[in-house]
Amino acid sequence: MNDVLVLVGMSGVGKSFWAERLKRVGYERHDCDGSIGARLGTLVEAAPNEALVHALGRWMGMPWSAGYAAREARYLALEAAVTAEALDAASASGARHVIDTTGSVIYLDDALLARLRAIGRVVYLRTPDARREAMLKRYLEEPKPVVWGDAFRAREGERPEDALPRCYAELLAWRDARYATLAHVTLDGGELETNDPGLDGFLARIA
Repeated sequence: MNDVLVLVGMSGVGKSFWAERLKRVGYERHDCDGSIGARLGTLVEAAPNEALVHALGRWMGMPWSAGYAAREARYLALEAAVTAEALDAASASGARHVIDTTGSVIYLDDALLARLRAIGRVVYLRTPDARREAMLKRYLEEPKPVVWGDAFRAREGERPEDALPRCYAELLAWRDARYATLAHVTLDGGELETNDPGLDGFLARIA
């Protein structure tokens, strides 16, 4: 059995679901999204019935928003910090750990990504291609913080709003390739959801 598991993949694919299951059988869970949200939560006040992650999405803004680059850099700096803290904790303890990364983990520097690969088993939960249009719709309706890097580029004369669907699809394709390169094993997140193998079955697939 793997003592340290690192779950990577896009938002909503099931990383937190499996991390919580692993926690119930004794793994120490490191919730990177939650840790970042807790530290950024002082910057924005959620509206009534609004989840903090969506409030942070408003704070981050769209890639063409004024000040977006500075907010993106601040977010990534926090992500690097909480990921390093999770790695330090997993390295210092003989217990079992699961590091539940954010969707933007692949933007961290090469040394940190190398540590992730070296410490345990990196599992990529892949979002099926058919779900990616729904991801764009959900992002537009309830934005979450999204790191774009260099992926957003409006063409000459193209409105940012019109460029968004094309650039979002290109962003997801780029991320897909990066996750696959980082991972030791890739699982179909949609298939896991449809045909739940249970925790024993999940662990057997990543052994």
